[in-house]
Amino acid sequence: RAVAVAAAAAVGTAMQTLLALLATFTTSTEVYGLLQSCQLSSIALVDQRMLPQHAGLSTASIARSSRQWACQTASLRCSGPRACASGNSSRVMIFTRLRSALPENDELDRKVLSTTLPSIANLAVVPLVGAVDTFWIGRMGDALALAGQGAAGQIFFTVYFVIAFIPTLTAPLVAQAVGAGDAELARVRVCEALWLSTALGFVGSALLFCLPRTLLSLVLPPGSSAAMPYASQYLRLRALGMAPALCSAVGFAAFRGSLDTVTPLKVSLASNLLNLIADPILIFSAKMGVAGAAIATSLAEVASGALYMWLLLRRKLARWRLLLRP
Repeated sequence: RAVAVAAAAAVGTAMQTLLALLATFTTSTEVYGLLQSCQLSSIALVDQRMLPQHAGLSTASIARSSRQWACQTASLRCSGPRACASGNSSRVMIFTRLRSALPENDELDRKVLSTTLPSIANLAVVPLVGAVDTFWIGRMGDALALAGQGAAGQIFFTVYFVIAFIPTLTAPLVAQAVGAGDAELARVRVCEALWLSTALGFVGSALLFCLPRTLLSLVLPPGSSAAMPYASQYLRLRALGMAPALCSAVGFAAFRGSLDTVTPLKVSLASNLLNLIADPILIFSAKMGVAGAAIATSLAEVASGALYMWLLLRRKLARWRLLLRP
């Protein structure tokens, strides 16, 4: 039974990683921030009403639709194949809209591409944290340890994503402030998100640290009591990185909203490299086993959160007086 649970945990981690990688191509937040901040004279700023209509579409599709919408609402009249349809013929309108949706390597296309590619790469790196732990714990040759880590990882990310709605809202709010040229409002939005994420992160950490067995019983079958010590130990140590992980997500959203997607990619690569190096050292060299994997991951998240805080303060996207004010 332990082998079956371990196999299911490994498959679940692989599926989560794959789905997260696929989800990077349907991110609409970057385009919202790009079009809100981009100062192109011929393109109107995208309206918030467009986001629900384009949920699940690719970045390029949203950009094209945004351009068409801007063209119509601003009553722009062009000539040639890019001209906005006058409404005299529905076929001409459909054909024109299809033609206008094609990439033309113009300024908008280049801005969208330069913004989204680093963002996609960053979102592709993030889910590798759990995969790295699964890989090295699997090298221990203990099915119970792998089963416990898989179950604990599911509980951790469930609680994390319940709270992670705050970073999701941060990018469009920062982008709106940046597009309006209001740097102080952008700082206020970032600091509000950091304060709420830290507070809720500590609540989530306390929940995971104090009630690990109760939460793990939701995913571990009754006959898997042998895996429970591994799972509870991993979950308690992993919980220490909840608040820093949320702060990192806010930092990522803040930079993305200000059209800087390269800096978050560098931070993610550095933190994941730290986790990749620390995992085998703590698991095998220090002989800490599953606990070593959890400590390595939590250390990487703390380092990532601290680095984001330093960068936000250095770029003046955050201020201590705003951070300390509830």
